[in-house]
Amino acid sequence: MESNPYAPPTAHVADREPDTHGLKHRSVWLMIVFLVISFGVYYVIWFFRRRAGLNRLDSSRKLPMWPLLLWAAFFGVQFVLGLVAGSRPLPEVIGAVGDGVLTLFQFVVGITMIVQSFAVKDIIQDHATPPPDPDQRFVEQVQLSGLMTFFFSIFYLQWAINKYVVGAATR
Repeated sequence: MESNPYAPPTAHVADREPDTHGLKHRSVWLMIVFLVISFGVYYVIWFFRRRAGLNRLDSSRKLPMWPLLLWAAFFGVQFVLGLVAGSRPLPEVIGAVGDGVLTLFQFVVGITMIVQSFAVKDIIQDHATPPPDPDQRFVEQVQLSGLMTFFFSIFYLQWAINKYVVGAATR
């Protein structure tokens, strides 16, 4: 009995595993537009939207939820105080001490979000750098820039996700 040369193969063919992290290629230019349209709120939305996918990457470091909730609480307080104050200056409504506390809270939230950016940088580096192999002498070590992370934060991190996480999966 002859087999049909045009029949599909009977052996199991291993398909490439689908991306299990859920991160997708995003345009950095579109992110800039979203940031402007949302009056800066997109900055934290970026972290909320990508947190689960970043935590699924091959890294021992994970992003906690509390810094994002801290930012959301700060945003809520600012929003309510803006409604209460109306057109009056904020120190007149909450007093000098309240204004100082609010400024300190804003400083803490800002530093926390910078730390989050560097945590994402470390996660991407861990994921993109293969484990050491004694058979290979020269393995590409992915080293993301701390200065670029500080100055361009989510835009540089999205570029790194596009190149080292999503782009590496398509190769």
